Amino acid sequence: MDTKEYISSGIIEAYVMGLASEEEVSILMCIRKHNTEVEQAILEAEMTFEDLATSQAMSPPPELKAAIWNKISSQETTNSSPLEPQVEDSAVIHELPSSATEKPIRSLASRNWAIAASILLVASIGANIFYHNQSINDQDMLVQALVENQSTQQELQHFQEKWKLLQDPVIKTVTLAGVEQHPQLKAHVFWNTKTTDVYLSLENLPAAPKGKQYQLWAMVDGKPVDAGVFPLGKTDQVTIMHQIPKAQAFAITLETIGGNPTPDLTQLYVMGNT
Repeated sequence: MDTKEYISSGIIEAYVMGLASEEEVSILMCIRKHNTEVEQAILEAEMTFEDLATSQAMSPPPELKAAIWNKISSQETTNSSPLEPQVEDSAVIHELPSSATEKPIRSLASRNWAIAASILLVASIGANIFYHNQSINDQDMLVQALVENQSTQQELQHFQEKWKLLQDPVIKTVTLAGVEQHPQLKAHVFWNTKTTDVYLSLENLPAAPKGKQYQLWAMVDGKPVDAGVFPLGKTDQVTIMHQIPKAQAFAITLETIGGNPTPDLTQLYVMGNT
């Protein structure tokens, strides 16, 4: 992961909000010592959160000041000395300048409200990050499901094409079995004996290696006749090949791209009689 990916991963925001694990914090502290971009990103994130907390801070309601003042006044009255007249205490209290009593109260209450607002803000940002990541995961799952659905639809379409050919009474199906070197391989030739059209399905033949291409041959009176090359990268499809009026067998070899006029029998993969 490069520096930009690391910065955009959300670990810095999690660290500033106190949500990162000890391992994540340890790694981040190590990186920030040697990476000025990460250090700058941390400072910017801290400033951003401080600015947000300040902007979201709320002034205490007016009735809170009166309630606190009444509470202080009642405590002062209760704790006053019996040798001193109560009226004098009251007078002393009320003679205090308003700025001397209101300022610390307002400062303490404002700070508490700012802290509470900051906590709510951090929780809100954390929730947004969580749901954002969850949304990304949901989108990835949706894309994967769409890809899998598309693949399933393609497989179904290919199966329907084969089934249609199998149900046609003029179609002759020729199974090409793997030769001694490739016993597990198989292919099918669907030969229209009326129109002489030939369709080829490679079944489980692997994708042709780079620079190579599968080529179909029709054995006519003991001689191989080119029946066309199979398209590259489409081993799972049924493909129409060259028309063949007659044949005693079909075979598939692996040739250079574009095909050859004669087959390379050392690269013979499957064959079958008609």
